[in-house]
Amino acid sequence: MAFTSDDSQDLRTKPNTKILLVVGTGGFTHAAPVLELGRILSARGHQVAFATHIGQEKWVEGASYSFISCVYTMGPPMDSHVESAHYLQMQKSDIRKDYRDYFRPKFNVDAFWASDYSFLKEICQVYKPDMIVADFFLDAAVRDIQHQTGIPIATLWPQMPYAMVGASYIPGLPGFQVDALSSEHASLWTRVRAALRPLRAVSAVVPYFRFVREMRRKAGVSYNLPMLKKPDYLVLVNSFWGLETPKDSPPLVAPIGPVLAEEFQPLDRTLEAFYAAHHRVMYVSFGTHIQVPPQDLDKFIGAFSALLNDGLIDGIIWAAGETQRKLFDRDQKLRHGNTQVGDILDNRDPSWLFTPFAPQRAILALQKTVLFVTHGGGSSVNEATFHETPMLSLGFFFDQPLNGLRIQEAGVGLSLDKANFSEAEILEKSRVLLRDRDGTIAQDVRRMGHIARVSARKKEFGADLIEEVLYDHRFSLVLPGAAAGESRCRRRPMHLQTADARMSAWRAQNWDLTCLAITSTAAVGYMGWTLVKVLRTRA
Repeated sequence: MAFTSDDSQDLRTKPNTKILLVVGTGGFTHAAPVLELGRILSARGHQVAFATHIGQEKWVEGASYSFISCVYTMGPPMDSHVESAHYLQMQKSDIRKDYRDYFRPKFNVDAFWASDYSFLKEICQVYKPDMIVADFFLDAAVRDIQHQTGIPIATLWPQMPYAMVGASYIPGLPGFQVDALSSEHASLWTRVRAALRPLRAVSAVVPYFRFVREMRRKAGVSYNLPMLKKPDYLVLVNSFWGLETPKDSPPLVAPIGPVLAEEFQPLDRTLEAFYAAHHRVMYVSFGTHIQVPPQDLDKFIGAFSALLNDGLIDGIIWAAGETQRKLFDRDQKLRHGNTQVGDILDNRDPSWLFTPFAPQRAILALQKTVLFVTHGGGSSVNEATFHETPMLSLGFFFDQPLNGLRIQEAGVGLSLDKANFSEAEILEKSRVLLRDRDGTIAQDVRRMGHIARVSARKKEFGADLIEEVLYDHRFSLVLPGAAAGESRCRRRPMHLQTADARMSAWRAQNWDLTCLAITSTAAVGYMGWTLVKVLRTRA
């Protein structure tokens, strides 16, 4: 009787494995891709648990997350008032102008390390996971757990990890590109600025390192996590080549995005009715945490009313929460007609629809959605690219400005500079995207959409890598009683880790061979010169 490869799996006893998913600050957009990987791993027979902050357990309520075996809490989330001030500070900061101001919000987020680390230690003692999969905001906490317990970890990043896996042709520190994604078309001065940027940031980084060291000391952690050129743990990236600048990466770093759920929330009746009456709709959303200031709202309202007057669009859906809605000037009149902003906010103008929440993927998936005005967050860019919707991006902080560069480079949109943009620029760039006179924008949008949909299947590969690391660790441990030491100690190195990560620079860079070659060449040269000199003397 013949066996298939699937049948042969039944001839082996599958180990009972437990995986812990961990998400802290950042909101549900950080949890969604981690949970999606958990869904795949659960379908493969792994037991999956979820750890998060108090109040965020609601994210996994309902039948769609029934694969979660248990939920653990890690303490309270960021206070709502502190969170609002935190994001407002990030929104106002600009890495090009003031590094201290730009770096200050990181203290708020990284202060959660003490609580997350403490709770995770307790959770691991109770749940005893074989593997931890965490959002990148918990990178330090789960690395400490790995250091102390040996439990293998994977972190999921929205882009290539900061300060790791650099490339000579990508200027500056990885993840901190400001005005050029690569050196290919960058001027010499741009590359010089990028090279000097880390030096300019020293005054901001030193106080941060002091803060982290003191926080760790108070928690009884006496060592510091090393800064790595290559990770010694699995790093998964919720992006893909084409948005991310292609570069060589080690086996423990893999782009697996866009990590998107197979199903998404459909349009409600109000949105269905709006789309039934409109054929060229612009969708506007600046995310949960961005509050566009009144002076900039005035620019957008003016430009959008002009686009309606041009006939380039016939409808606008704007997702805006209550805090954002209060920043509009209700008494302001639109540039065209006698309609006031208060009328469109109250949905009394048939061309405008304001809503506190919108099912974004359902909107972006419709061909009638002809332009997405966005803050350029990682999830929004992934979704728009996947569903083939061109973008006009206004990035405020973190990876958003960098994503603006990425969508321009990919040809799927244009971007605005938060420090200096006008109503005229919004109007002109929107017209360029909507008219697409030579058809190249539509072509690039389709090109990237197909690439994104192919790349979206790599979430299965992400789960493969998690399993590889898990099984490699489990079956590389010193057997209990076989040797002195704890059973969590490995008897062989990680199979996906390149050997140079475990070597001294002297050996990894072959400096010893270089020295030997130089010495040998010099010796041979000296002997030849001596021989020539002797022969000349005898002659």
